[in-house]
Amino acid sequence: MKSKNPSILLLFLIILTTGQLSANYAFKKKVKSTANSYWINIESKSLILDDPGQLIIELRSGRNNFEMFILVGFASAGGAIEHQKEMNLKNSYVPSNIVVVVEVPSSRGQFTTFTAKCSAEKAISLYNGETDSSQFMQEIMETIEIE
Repeated sequence: MKSKNPSILLLFLIILTTGQLSANYAFKKKVKSTANSYWINIESKSLILDDPGQLIIELRSGRNNFEMFILVGFASAGGAIEHQKEMNLKNSYVPSNIVVVVEVPSSRGQFTTFTAKCSAEKAISLYNGETDSSQFMQEIMETIEIE
């Protein structure tokens, strides 16, 4: 059977993908607004929503404040994940792991990259204040990869 109206098929595909796009938009908006309250600007292209349940946040810090960028990256993600869980929508984006990549200037035109990982539960705990930031950094420092 051949469809006589290809616009119906196109409309159907748009409806199917719109829910996931709005969930991703809401998630990114929450991450960006939380980070912005700490004076850290995160662009949408710096948030990579990976399908297997991993969120990657790419940031560029100053020379002496990369730890703050790591903390804010994880806390922002934790807040967004908690918000998605509270909304309890079936198309929610809830990653199980978070990766924060921070580029730190090391010399003119060169950067050192710090990559840290944690679970969503740890990030939510940081966001809610259940885990102290210094304790969180001690735990994360064990997983940081430096390039």
